[in-house]
Amino acid sequence: MRKMTYVVIGGGYAGIHTVKAIQKKVQKKNQSHRVILIDPNPDHIKKVLLFKPAAKKTNIKIPFKRIFPNGVEIIQGFVTAINHFDKSISVRRSSEEEILINYDAVIITVGSTFQSMDRGGIELSSLNNAERIHQRWKENIQLAKHTDDKEERKRLLTVTVVGAGISGIETSALLAEQIRLAAQSNGLSQEVRVLLINSKERLFMDGPEKLSRKLESRLKELGVEVLHNERATYEANGKLELKSNKSIPTGLCIWTTGLVPNPILSNWELPLTENGRLKVDSSYRVIGRVGMYSIGDCARIIDPKNKMEDKANCKEATIQGKRLGKIIQADLNKQKVPVHKKPMTTYCIGLGETQGLVWVALPTFNLFLSGKLGYWIRKMTWDMASLVK
Repeated sequence: MRKMTYVVIGGGYAGIHTVKAIQKKVQKKNQSHRVILIDPNPDHIKKVLLFKPAAKKTNIKIPFKRIFPNGVEIIQGFVTAINHFDKSISVRRSSEEEILINYDAVIITVGSTFQSMDRGGIELSSLNNAERIHQRWKENIQLAKHTDDKEERKRLLTVTVVGAGISGIETSALLAEQIRLAAQSNGLSQEVRVLLINSKERLFMDGPEKLSRKLESRLKELGVEVLHNERATYEANGKLELKSNKSIPTGLCIWTTGLVPNPILSNWELPLTENGRLKVDSSYRVIGRVGMYSIGDCARIIDPKNKMEDKANCKEATIQGKRLGKIIQADLNKQKVPVHKKPMTTYCIGLGETQGLVWVALPTFNLFLSGKLGYWIRKMTWDMASLVK
């Protein structure tokens, strides 16, 4: 068998699991096969944990060399073009050097990013922004400590989290816990307010009402106030404006909404949907592109049985990555190719430093696991998603 070159673009959850699957299913049987991972950064960033460095000093970076000590070439750079006719990729390295890589198969896993919007506040979209959030609320505590203006102190100690998906829930929960802990030594813990802005009538509309009640109950214990049926429009001059014409004085506004497929896709002359996702078939092969695959947030993946679109989250991406290894192996051997299959509905949500909530939709009933067990399961899924042993 001739030497093959497999290139994975993007080192997020989908990307690292795809590399691992190729190593296991393809490279293991032929050590001469070349596996390349391209990413602008030298590290895998655990993006679902961005709320952690926003609340406390936390390292959420893992060097790619640690994840793949052998058998994988790590190229730090930006893909500037993909030529599917001659199967080549142009990459601009951090040194501004331009290199050309020929491939037999390329897998695009560039994920999603925040839509660039001028709306004030800080988007929880990067490690840098998470650290800015952490610095901001710490500074606000000090400013509140030294002001005699009660309304200004109230504003400084108010944090608004916009978006009540899993990211918003986990962010507000840990922030409420950590900010109150930090404010306690200054006698200000009782004045800290953390507001979670939810545009829906209840939390987590994808799940049963019992799950919503459990989530809100735990958030209330932590001191998080949930405002339902409210949409935030922008933050300016220390005020968060709502679509209902109300405004909330706030010392810190955090946006956890506005994710879109990575806009870099539009530069590569690929078949995209109206909302910018890559068009793929049920085996993750990009439509009209031989030897090209895509999974994760950047791909529109439809379940062939129920015709439902896959959710954009790290759990789905890791499962897709493992399956893609089998698909590539089957394509290579000209065998029957596996197709996408929707996994069992399972959600794990962190609710503070040591608590969590797990929901599993079993065929005949809903299973809930909470407290420390819920957090342990949540942590295990975080570690598995980032290939942490």
